[in-house]
Amino acid sequence: MEQDRNHLNYSKIMGALVSKIRERITALHKIRVRTLVGEILVLQLLFATLVGVSAIVGLWWTSSWVVSDNLQRWAVQWVSELDDLGVPLYTSQDQQKFLQIESYISKFPEIDFVRYYSKDGEVIFSEETATYRRSADPPELTAAQFATLGASTTLEAPQIVDAGGLDGAPLRVGESVRDYFLDTSNVSDSLMRISAPVWVESMSSDGLLNLSDEAAPVKLDVIGYVEVGLDFGIYKQQLTRNIINGSLVIAAALLLFALIGRFIFRRALRPLSNLEMPLTELARGNMELSMPRSGHKEIDTIADTLQSTVESLKERDQRLHRLASRDALTDLVNRRYFMDELREVLRRVPQGRTGALLFLDLDQFKYVNDTLGHAAGDRVIVQVADQLHMELGDDAVVSRFGGDEFTILLYDLDRDAAANVADGLLQVMRTHPFVEKGRLFHIHCSIGLTMIDSDRYTVEELLARADMACNQAKARGRNRLEQHFVGSGEAKQMASDMNWSERIKAALRHDRFVLHYQPIVDTRTGEPAHYEVLIRMRGESKELIPPDAFLPAANRFGLISDIDRWAITNAMQAKAKQTAQRIHDCLTINLSGKTIDDPGLVDWVRGHLEKYELQPESIIFEVTEQVAVENISIANSQIDALRNLGCKFAIDDFGTGYSSFSYLKDLSADYIKIDGCFVRDLVESKIDQLIVSSIAQIGQVANKFTIAEQVNDVETLGMLDEFGIDFAQGFYIGKPSPRISRRTVPISIDAARRRRLRAKR
Repeated sequence: MEQDRNHLNYSKIMGALVSKIRERITALHKIRVRTLVGEILVLQLLFATLVGVSAIVGLWWTSSWVVSDNLQRWAVQWVSELDDLGVPLYTSQDQQKFLQIESYISKFPEIDFVRYYSKDGEVIFSEETATYRRSADPPELTAAQFATLGASTTLEAPQIVDAGGLDGAPLRVGESVRDYFLDTSNVSDSLMRISAPVWVESMSSDGLLNLSDEAAPVKLDVIGYVEVGLDFGIYKQQLTRNIINGSLVIAAALLLFALIGRFIFRRALRPLSNLEMPLTELARGNMELSMPRSGHKEIDTIADTLQSTVESLKERDQRLHRLASRDALTDLVNRRYFMDELREVLRRVPQGRTGALLFLDLDQFKYVNDTLGHAAGDRVIVQVADQLHMELGDDAVVSRFGGDEFTILLYDLDRDAAANVADGLLQVMRTHPFVEKGRLFHIHCSIGLTMIDSDRYTVEELLARADMACNQAKARGRNRLEQHFVGSGEAKQMASDMNWSERIKAALRHDRFVLHYQPIVDTRTGEPAHYEVLIRMRGESKELIPPDAFLPAANRFGLISDIDRWAITNAMQAKAKQTAQRIHDCLTINLSGKTIDDPGLVDWVRGHLEKYELQPESIIFEVTEQVAVENISIANSQIDALRNLGCKFAIDDFGTGYSSFSYLKDLSADYIKIDGCFVRDLVESKIDQLIVSSIAQIGQVANKFTIAEQVNDVETLGMLDEFGIDFAQGFYIGKPSPRISRRTVPISIDAARRRRLRAKR
């Protein structure tokens, strides 16, 4: 029973220890970042601790069991011998009998007391030692216990009767057969009591003279009882000391093992830990690093893989940076990169670092596209870009600003030096031949120059000044340089543009733009089919400002895209309200050149269509012919992407450019809007009639609808119907209005009669 109790107690101790270790590990995880080395060391220490605790518990339990078992066997041996020594107490009056018993007891410090009882249960002799400090004297044997012990003469096998609750087990000591009473109820006081009957054997005679021992029957007589108290506290104390010493040794070994393991594991895992810093830098975006090698095959494989990944990421970033900052056609820096660099130059102006901005526009480049095709025009653009880069080298930033426009940023030079650079570029362009399809020609250019010598102006304002100077060069005959001077007449225009720029920004901030709608009717019925969305700006005095007054400045200062997006958003809101009212007219929305060049336009439009739950075919986007053909590849790409969404597209001002008819094969448009210059005098001008009729026929063959602008009378409307023009727009049809008018336009009786005649045929 004692060893089971000890085993239970130490199982609880081990469970509590393991629980504390787990709690400690959890707390460390909360306050520290997990590391592979740390986890291996913790698991190593935990495993070693569990092994050590298990060894201690096993040692304690085994030792306790061995001690208890040995004490029981010794107790039986001692009580048997004391039985023999105590027989004289019952048969003789010799005083030596007490000395023999005391001498025997003194040989064994484990014996705490000895008691002899008479057959009636009275104590006839008691001897105690001073080795045991009991809490109370152990009680004497009871009558029931005497009865159990006295019945042993009839047993065929000896028994140990455990009053402490342990199971009895048969035991034979020599040839003696008797019961032993084992009392372990005072184990807490380290006391074990064992009792046995004292008996004598005698031979009974059968009346014959037979001297054989084997034939004579043996008679057992109980003459008393002996009780021995055993103190095993000394063993318990010794066992406890040994367990404590062993535990200290094991703990010291565990600590030493942990320290050695920490050193070994850290050294073994150091190559893996050395990868932590490069990986951290890589996560921060630092690509200028190399992965350390260790000589271990696995670590070197990881390092090589990571190094390859770093190199791939560097190449990818360089490629993406180049794509984001370079023009796809010429490989010059694009507009965004150039404007960032221009801002950096402006930032350094207060430090005395000045520069110059050149705005270069090719002269009559549209003629190249119209006569040789856009592919040839792209090749010319590439040659011009290569020539500019060759002449300027790395001393300047050359950008393709858009279409056939280039901007050049010159560093640290005065106005005269900048003018000399511009004159040199003009001379190079005049003398450099371009060969295309066996034809030799020269591309001239016009250049506008403005100095960057004050931080009072923004990037947009500087570009506007250079653009204005370039426009002056074109107006004064092209193929020349014009400089922008703040004190010259252009200053008034600049001031005006600056004023418009601020007014436009304020209108965008305070939502002071207004949409008007002009109807587009079917020429056959006069019923409205579409409505063109036109924008007006409301002044601070609530007056309406026409678009011709503010759109040129908005275009020069880069605000035109913001206006376009405002118009698209509000037009879609209006269309959503119409759809809710079951009105299914289409709206035509104008896009500027800068907006059509915006790579994020398509996704932005898609998001707004989804936001307002519009059918894409209810929106028609419109760009001018000039915008569409300036960079036809980009324009066609954007047009195709918007049409793939389901939107429609119209080409405005058609017929005003060179070889307009050739564009119909290249432009992916659904509608052709004939420029008003061919429609205003249609009734009187035979030439206009021929042009409009030709456009109508080509539109039908190309499967494109035609729209005539500036229809001002009923006769023109009738003639358009006769030519086969599909739709008409103009003041006769309806003027722009903030409200949508669904009035059917009356058509002439002659036009109706001609339609009926055509139907009969």
